[in-house]
Amino acid sequence: MIELVLIGLLVLTAATLYIASQIKSVLLFDRICNAFLVFTSLQALFALVSIYAGGNYTFMAVPFFLAYGPFKYYAVSSRVNSLFLRKTVYVHFIPSFIFCLAYFIINEFSLLSDYLPIYNTLLFLSVFVSMTAYSVWVLFNNSKAKYERGNDPLARRLLNFSSVFIIVVSAVSSVYLIKGFLYTGKVNPIIFSSIFYLLALFLVAVVFRYKVYSFIAYIRSANDDFNQEKNKKEENELPENLSLQPEFMSNNVIDINRGNQNSDNNNNVVSLKTSPKKYAKSALNEGMFEVYEEKLHHFFNDEKVYLDNDISLEVLAEKMKLSKHHLTQLFNVYIGENFNQYINKYRISYSCGLLQSNEDEMTMEEVAFESGFNSKVSFNRHFKNIMGCTPSDYTKKAGVA
Repeated sequence: MIELVLIGLLVLTAATLYIASQIKSVLLFDRICNAFLVFTSLQALFALVSIYAGGNYTFMAVPFFLAYGPFKYYAVSSRVNSLFLRKTVYVHFIPSFIFCLAYFIINEFSLLSDYLPIYNTLLFLSVFVSMTAYSVWVLFNNSKAKYERGNDPLARRLLNFSSVFIIVVSAVSSVYLIKGFLYTGKVNPIIFSSIFYLLALFLVAVVFRYKVYSFIAYIRSANDDFNQEKNKKEENELPENLSLQPEFMSNNVIDINRGNQNSDNNNNVVSLKTSPKKYAKSALNEGMFEVYEEKLHHFFNDEKVYLDNDISLEVLAEKMKLSKHHLTQLFNVYIGENFNQYINKYRISYSCGLLQSNEDEMTMEEVAFESGFNSKVSFNRHFKNIMGCTPSDYTKKAGVA
């Protein structure tokens, strides 16, 4: 029975890790899930070797179930606060290694073999208590991630569902464990080890469900990227007569320029307002897009990440604590522009503000770098593409030069 569960566990973890490798998410939550999968697969492999090796070490891998709770703890914590102290990470895993060392010592010294039933009872009960305690913590704190980093409603639901399931199973098993020990003075390690490995299989299945969902979203966003690139040339072309016309530079302008500029100098800044596309085919719902867009506005309007010359889709996803494919969907499906189009509009708008004031008499190259571009050539190309004229012509038309 245990052998079949372990083999199934190895197969499922391998399949889930393969799916995860195709997504290549930078989200901390996803990386913790991947670490859990690797840990579980190594534990299952170690358990199989211990069982087939025989002797007194059949249940040598059981103490590592004490690490399952900490994995859930850090998975939820990553959705609320990604700043972890390394020493605190180690502390949560110490009980697992202590019980493992104790199991080894008891089996190595025959004089201590009489204490094995007591050890097994304490171990199994500790695992149930640990899983229950961490699961209760997850239920109370997982809701905090609703509007925090890496928000994902499916991840939240799966974490809550798995926590409730573990609490129920642990409570029932603990009662059965204590009752058996009080009446017989020992417990059947095979029964409770089977329960633990079935719980492990259940948790891996939960992660598998999440990874499949993420993979589907990734494929859809990849298709969106392909279609977006296919029409990129048409989408980038704007009529030249929109470059400096008042009708174009209207109330839809987003002020992202220097705070000391007056309102009269902001009339000629490129509009950044876009119309959202349909998102019916997306794996994300409207609520998710709205939360992601709010975070995106924070990073662009407040932190001005577009001024970073080295910013990329991957770096932005890491800063926002989102997976790359979710961020891609936000741009392509909901906002209606790809990452480069979106960030270049902000950079050009910022450069317009610099050109309007130009209090420091900056050169065009300095304006380009100050606005987030890596070269003057790139700056000129994108400026003309969006504004319909070169930066020099813009300053002349605006009466700055």
